[in-house]
Amino acid sequence: MEELRSTEILDREIHEDARKKAEKVLKAAERECERIQSETEARIAAAGQEKKKDYEKKLEAYRQDAESSIPLEKQRRFVSLIDSSVRKALVEWFEGIGKERRLALYRSKLERYVPNLGTARIRVREIGYAESEIAELVEKTVGTGRLTGVTLISEAQSRVEGVVDGLIVETEDRSVLCRVTRAELFAELLSEKRQELAEALFGGRLSE
Repeated sequence: MEELRSTEILDREIHEDARKKAEKVLKAAERECERIQSETEARIAAAGQEKKKDYEKKLEAYRQDAESSIPLEKQRRFVSLIDSSVRKALVEWFEGIGKERRLALYRSKLERYVPNLGTARIRVREIGYAESEIAELVEKTVGTGRLTGVTLISEAQSRVEGVVDGLIVETEDRSVLCRVTRAELFAELLSEKRQELAEALFGGRLSE
């Protein structure tokens, strides 16, 4: 009996010791879990703060870009308005001066091309005028006996070549081609007189 009691006491001591060790291990594990959870939450919070700062920086950069682009866009729109208004005014002016003055402008421009044409025979394509009117203009400018013919530019061809009014002079061997059209007249005026035309049209409002 004494030996049985000793065995029971020994078993209880072993179980008690094992329970204490298990409790110790569990408590250590709980502390480790709490530490890991705390560090994880801290890392998540820190990462969140970094992301927040990053997004705030991007938002601020976007805001600054948007604000700086507004004056440029305003200026671009104003320049575009001036340009389109000047071009519209040129069209109205050109249509309003009458056929005789338009032909006189074309003759003046063609005179500058005469040296390029040399003594070659030439042919002409035109749109907007009678063929006899263009023939007379060309012969008075380059000399009689050199014109081989005047043909009308068709509406379809006009769209392809971008000619709405004027004439195209070409040597018979096609080595020289001179465009004497409304587009060329406008390009010359805009190149040399754009500022004057804009100021005449807008007055003192160009500084807006």
